Amino acid sequence: MNSRYGDLNARSFPAYARELAAQFPEIDGILASCGLPKFWSRQANIETLFRIILEQQVSLAAARTLFKRVSHSIGGMTAHRVYQAGPDTLRSLGISRQKSRYCYELARAVVERRLSIAGLSRMSDKDAIEKLCVQPGIGPWSASIYLISALKRIDVWAPGDLALQRGIEDLFPAEDTKALVEDGARWRPWRAVAARLVWHHYLSNMTTRKTPS
Repeated sequence: MNSRYGDLNARSFPAYARELAAQFPEIDGILASCGLPKFWSRQANIETLFRIILEQQVSLAAARTLFKRVSHSIGGMTAHRVYQAGPDTLRSLGISRQKSRYCYELARAVVERRLSIAGLSRMSDKDAIEKLCVQPGIGPWSASIYLISALKRIDVWAPGDLALQRGIEDLFPAEDTKALVEDGARWRPWRAVAARLVWHHYLSNMTTRKTPS
């Protein structure tokens, strides 16, 4: 399979999802039981990277609230604003000591022109991930989430993602899924499409299980 439908976006996503479903019974099952998810994306900018850092090991809702509070306090989550604020101010606004340093160092790399956020879009998946992983606090998971959500890359996987792990374990209850959770190789070269569908399966089932009968 190749990228026959062009770049991954809201228009092409349904075609990629249907073709994966024709190839893999578990994907067909997701579409049959949960339907096709909405294609979501984020802006390809440093604000998204700051948000991804804040989302590490906390709920999305908590990270969103913190992001808004900090952004309002310093006049926007731009590289220059975060750099000028510095890690101590960021920490005083509720960001942990570690994440304050991560955000500051990311802003500093952009201000000092050691990192071009726009330039990431012109790099291969491998090079973009390696470039991001040089930054403190940005590992393979964070870098991959940026490529999937902001750059809308089609064959990127998010290693270590708990929702993917639980979704895959639910799809393959009788199998050893450790390798699949780690690299998603079963669904190459459209792993990001598969990831979006596995996330959809996980979230749909989590909602169903929490709903009283």
